Amino acid sequence: MTAGLTIDSVRIDRVLVPSSVEELSSAMESETGAVAIIGAGTEMEYGNPLRAADCAVDTRRLSRITEYVPGDLTVHVEAGARLGDLQSALAEHKQMLPLDPWNGPDATIGGIVATNAQGPLRAVGSVRDWIIGMKVVQIDGKISRTGGRVVKNVSGYDLAKLYAGSLGSLAVVSEVSFKLRAAYQATATAQARVSSTAQAASIIRELRAGEFDPISMVWTGPRNTILVRFGEQRRAVEWQLSRLPAADWEQFAEGNEGGVWDEVRDAYRSLGPIVVRVTSLPSKLPEIVDRFAPEAWLAHAATGVLFMALSDEEQVHQVRSHLRAVIDRAPLDVRRRTPTFGIRGGEYRLMRRLKDAFDPDGRLNPGRHVDGEEPD
Repeated sequence: MTAGLTIDSVRIDRVLVPSSVEELSSAMESETGAVAIIGAGTEMEYGNPLRAADCAVDTRRLSRITEYVPGDLTVHVEAGARLGDLQSALAEHKQMLPLDPWNGPDATIGGIVATNAQGPLRAVGSVRDWIIGMKVVQIDGKISRTGGRVVKNVSGYDLAKLYAGSLGSLAVVSEVSFKLRAAYQATATAQARVSSTAQAASIIRELRAGEFDPISMVWTGPRNTILVRFGEQRRAVEWQLSRLPAADWEQFAEGNEGGVWDEVRDAYRSLGPIVVRVTSLPSKLPEIVDRFAPEAWLAHAATGVLFMALSDEEQVHQVRSHLRAVIDRAPLDVRRRTPTFGIRGGEYRLMRRLKDAFDPDGRLNPGRHVDGEEPD
């Protein structure tokens, strides 16, 4: 047990720090009140405000790689492990887990899964696409598994995809099994700044329609900067760089790209004070930007995920009158007044039934997810 902490103005005096899944199970079994789940704390502004907590469970001592089979391209890692440490271990075998959340290598595996965290590598899939199985601890202390430990798994319901993004409101993620891929032989980044959203849209359209396979394609505004990153065999990377659409491209070879993507991370972190995330067809992103005129934006131009910086809650409501929008980050007072996910009607009832089935007394991270939304 460690010293207390405060989450969303809720003071928590007891913080449990289990060092094994068995200790976590025992702690959950003995607890009778509300339980908050924390990792590295890199995503605490995401989700509805925590309503109450009698204790918190800090997962950071659950940090082992429990099994790694390079020949099978699979790894099994506890929830408290840092992404950077995992990637270092995989790099020794020239392998990687293609996740790159905005908060970087200090994020824990459990936190990345619980928030379905995104980042510059969104073009190669989300965290859900790389999970093959999971071990979780239920609110009553029961340990359960979902999925499998090999890539070719077809048994049971794919509950791992349900736990991913649930903000620890259904069960405590204790271990995750991932499929991996070989590390890229080479990577390179090209960056261009253009004069208008129309020109940016034209270049992005050419990139999407051409014979390109970027691992990341980001469009930031209001300065209309396009960044595209390729990763593959060296000749394939060079071939794609040589055929970029007409623009004033600046190219960065492997080893010189870090600063460019650090600036993209800084651009994401500087969005605000309210950041909403919408998902649409990639071709619709310029139209959305023109309609709502955000102060700044960052888009995954290959997948249609758009982050917009808004100045007040009325703008959130305006966006939601046309599009599904999730509040990705906002001050606590805003999150208290405006639901993070904005789900209503049948969708709310379905999600609420799931919450009631997995956590009937509403004790896990109360208020953070669906139970923090208001029904119709």
